[in-house]
Amino acid sequence: LGRLDPDNFLGGEMGLDVAAATKVVQGLADSLGMSLAEAASGIITIVNNNMANAIRSRTVQKGIDPRDYSLVAFGGAGPLHGAEVARILSIPEVIVPPYPGITSAVGLLTSDLKYETIQTGFHVSGQTDLDRVNADYRHMADGLGAQFAADGIAAADVAFERAADIRYVGQGYELRVEVPAGTIDEGALDSVYEAFHRQHEAEYGHCFRDSPIEIVNLRLAGTADVPKIGRPAVRSGGSVEEARVKTAPATFRIGAELAQYDTGFYRRDLLPVGQAVPGPAIVLQTDSTTVVPPDCTVTAEANGNLIIKVGGAS
Repeated sequence: LGRLDPDNFLGGEMGLDVAAATKVVQGLADSLGMSLAEAASGIITIVNNNMANAIRSRTVQKGIDPRDYSLVAFGGAGPLHGAEVARILSIPEVIVPPYPGITSAVGLLTSDLKYETIQTGFHVSGQTDLDRVNADYRHMADGLGAQFAADGIAAADVAFERAADIRYVGQGYELRVEVPAGTIDEGALDSVYEAFHRQHEAEYGHCFRDSPIEIVNLRLAGTADVPKIGRPAVRSGGSVEEARVKTAPATFRIGAELAQYDTGFYRRDLLPVGQAVPGPAIVLQTDSTTVVPPDCTVTAEANGNLIIKVGGAS
């Protein structure tokens, strides 16, 4: 469909075999009695709708209206599909972070260091062995402390959070309930049980305060802060003409019509801040490619994000 630049894929470090890709899709097109462009567009349409359906399962089916939100497009391929997925869902805006292709890697490198441990031990209300509960939490804390020490983290820099998996006796599922720090006595245990009742009522609409309660698992999580990435430098300067790499035909479907459009290809790092660039446009960078359909616009922000305003979205 002309939406990738074979000469600028992966910043020009990797070539694309356009002839091989065309041969594969042409074979599918021939078997379906379709044109090459229609078959390629159909593949993209199926992919986009699969992603839209996945978003619906986490929003519409849970009573959340996706039209009230922006869609964040990350991952190497996310910005290729973001605008069209947003249009399917009537989401008016797409946010493309500065380095979408390495978003998960950056998150992994900057997330706090965290370890969790679990101790199974069945304790029924009225018969709870408090000495064992406290001993289990001490044992788990010692184990996590040793793990952090092996990572070079001082004990003073580790924060612990306790929880327990709790259910009514006879239930086949548990709810995770926060457990207070310090020695667990009868008063602390009663507060945990009361929190379980409230959480069960919030989750299922009812609770059974006269029913016996069972603690199935004790949980302990330890977290240590790691250095965070600072804010990106404020961008300035540049022009649309300086950013334009070339103009070439690319194929888009607007409504029921599939047609070729003269499309500008732009270097993301040279786009001027605050100036809306009309689609169709392709924004190039090493770790991803951002597709801006004909009825959309894209604007580079000083913080590094790209903002796509989606045509046809309410």
